[in-house]
Amino acid sequence: MDKWLRNTNVVKVIALLLGILLWAVVRLDENATTGNGFSTTQERTIYNVKVTPLYDDTKFHIQSMDPTEVMIRLEGKESALKKLSTDQYQIVVDLTDAKVGENTLSLIAKNSPSGVKVSIFPPYAKVVLEEKQTKEVPVTVNLIGNPANGFKAGQPVAKPNRVLLTVPSGLMDEAITVRADVNIENAQSAVTKQAKLVALDKNGKELAVTISPPVVDVEVPITQPFKKMPLQLKVIGEPASGFGVAAFQPSFDQITVYGPQELLNTLDFYEGPQIDLTGVKADQTFTLDIPLKNRITLVDPAKVEVKVQIVPSERKTLEQVPITIIGQNNEYDTKIKTPAGGTVNVTVEGAPATLAKLRPQDVQAIVDVSNQPPGEHAIQVNLNLPQFVKKVDANPQAVVDITAKAGQQAAGAGQVQTPVQSTTQTPVQPQTPAQTQTQTEKQP
Repeated sequence: MDKWLRNTNVVKVIALLLGILLWAVVRLDENATTGNGFSTTQERTIYNVKVTPLYDDTKFHIQSMDPTEVMIRLEGKESALKKLSTDQYQIVVDLTDAKVGENTLSLIAKNSPSGVKVSIFPPYAKVVLEEKQTKEVPVTVNLIGNPANGFKAGQPVAKPNRVLLTVPSGLMDEAITVRADVNIENAQSAVTKQAKLVALDKNGKELAVTISPPVVDVEVPITQPFKKMPLQLKVIGEPASGFGVAAFQPSFDQITVYGPQELLNTLDFYEGPQIDLTGVKADQTFTLDIPLKNRITLVDPAKVEVKVQIVPSERKTLEQVPITIIGQNNEYDTKIKTPAGGTVNVTVEGAPATLAKLRPQDVQAIVDVSNQPPGEHAIQVNLNLPQFVKKVDANPQAVVDITAKAGQQAAGAGQVQTPVQSTTQTPVQPQTPAQTQTQTEKQP
């Protein structure tokens, strides 16, 4: 052995063999690092990888896609697979050239590193595309909560009050509500805010559709309780002699009254200002403030304009106006002795157009026998005339005969009768000359 080692040729051969061996070891390590050479290919399987569709979501809607997740198998060098993270690979289905309706397309692996083979199971996806269309719908404001005690929320206003929806063609005929939610809890003044819009189907489920604009301005008026009611205008005085009212035209006939709810519940009309026509001879326009009554905080409108047309008056006699008896006692018979027939002739004065429409049944002639004992009594006949119609002569008189009914004892004749009629004030609506006013004169 020593002899061989002393031989230079042997030493050279051994050195050559050691060099080749060292080269092989180094080369083998490099192949393990770079993926080339003698390294063994490995596999890796990943489940539930999401499929991402590539399409123009402004024009199309995916009605369905199957599958939505796939399994992938990765094949490559161990070193390459170890370097591969889960966010490096992506499985997509390219719908760029797809048509509306059903499409079967290959799945594509994106962002996979070189040297790694990706297999997809299943390799295809079935996708149903719908074209998106636009429809206009109104905005509905949903109020959340309640205003402060004693206040009420008015009708909310959204600006704009209609928006555009971009929806799949299959939803074009569906009932879709676009809603803006506004919180008014404990509000004491108008609430103004921007509200995000949501689209809901008929079952109240939110829809993933495009709304334009997605946000609207909403204003919710917060006021005290209010009630809309007729405005009563009281006319006092009469035009100058020889003149009558041909037209009486308020600028409105309904008024909104604000105040405590318990007070509003008792009001059927609102008493406005008086209009004095004393001595008026020509057309006139009155602009009057509407007064605030007890505990009323606001009226809207606050002023009323009344146009009054004055014309020369005429006279007309209404014949055989029937007399009505009120205040009778059920235990007595009450009859009119005079005038004969229980009717009177009434001469009135007013505007020609008003008198042309006037009929006997438009006039009430009333005799009140309340508290009258049995016997004959001369009682004044009170006349109820339409508004802006006045009597010419003094109220006529009627003679009534009050007698006990058959079978009643004479003692009953001394009983005091009780009136059966009560008088209830009614609202005076904005009136025309043909509407009714009461002209009642007391007995002397």
